[in-house]
Amino acid sequence: MKNKSLLFVALLGLMMVACQENKPIMTIDQVNEQWQTATIKKVKSDDVMDMVAAFQKQWPTSCVAMYLEDIKLPESEQQYLSFYEPENDYVMFSEGSDDWDAEGMEAKIWQRNNGHKLFAIAFDQFSSDVKSFVAFFDYDPAKKTLTPETCLPNTFTPSHSNVMFGYILPEYGDLIEVNEYFWNWWWSLRHFYEWDGMNFTEPEVVFEGMDEIMDEYYDNYMTYEMDDFSKYALIDIDEDGEPEIWLSTEDEEYQVVLSVVEGEVKILAGQDFKRSLFFLKGVVGDAGGCGTGCYYVQYTQVKNSAPGSVLTNMQSYNFETDGVDDEYYQDGEALTEEEGDAIVESFGEPIEPQVEWHRLAIPKG
Repeated sequence: MKNKSLLFVALLGLMMVACQENKPIMTIDQVNEQWQTATIKKVKSDDVMDMVAAFQKQWPTSCVAMYLEDIKLPESEQQYLSFYEPENDYVMFSEGSDDWDAEGMEAKIWQRNNGHKLFAIAFDQFSSDVKSFVAFFDYDPAKKTLTPETCLPNTFTPSHSNVMFGYILPEYGDLIEVNEYFWNWWWSLRHFYEWDGMNFTEPEVVFEGMDEIMDEYYDNYMTYEMDDFSKYALIDIDEDGEPEIWLSTEDEEYQVVLSVVEGEVKILAGQDFKRSLFFLKGVVGDAGGCGTGCYYVQYTQVKNSAPGSVLTNMQSYNFETDGVDDEYYQDGEALTEEEGDAIVESFGEPIEPQVEWHRLAIPKG
């Protein structure tokens, strides 16, 4: 009886091991919720492939399972986009499909100054709740363990609700990128996290269409001794669910608000050392001097994220009456003073938008 009991215990132990090693496949959302809860032990080596395999044992996903099978095949027989680059400590997998259920994976290793390594594995699936996430682990070569930790890229939050974003691990170099793609803009905000030997620094943010933005601003505003734009905010002026771009220099002397629709940049209003910027409900404008005894105010309505009707008020000093003459133009057509005043009154009182300012990378060199 004793031998039978020992045999039963041994069989039970083997069954438990088998169950642990054949865990059910998890969704991207499930892994995102749980990866920080367990240290991965008995990692075979510090090779990126062995770390991916160890991660799969702890947190099994369908895309890593497909990758580990696909990468064994000759390249001509592989069904997916599967890469293993040990010289770059990098692997990548993609189903190569436009299907929103398709999963993708990247993994990368960084050498730390203390002799440890940082392992990252990123997933994306547009049909999931999380869309994209990256998990980080400290690899201890003495213990052969992967301990979860939070790095700065983990703290990323999308700039706007209507945006598609994804983590991009470096095939070459050390920078991690988070790319935010705005459907309405056809442009991206690119967040770059730099490696400092132990961890990642605060990101630098680059607008994909910055050259077009600057060309448009230089053509319309006084830019003498202007510093580079160093911060940005997203503001939904017409409340259509799509943001407009608000850029500013550090001293806030130079500013511009832009509409970007399908790659086309249009200035809505701006500020320089002669003009100031203002906002009303659904309207953005600028005002300033236009010569001796001349002052202008221009109101641009925003509709569907694009410039709508433009009202211009030209105010000039009348030396004969010692008063001010008002001239109004709507989209280039003259209006009476009464008509112009009525439109301005319909805009309501000026407002102070509550926006969150973010750092913008200043060009180097």
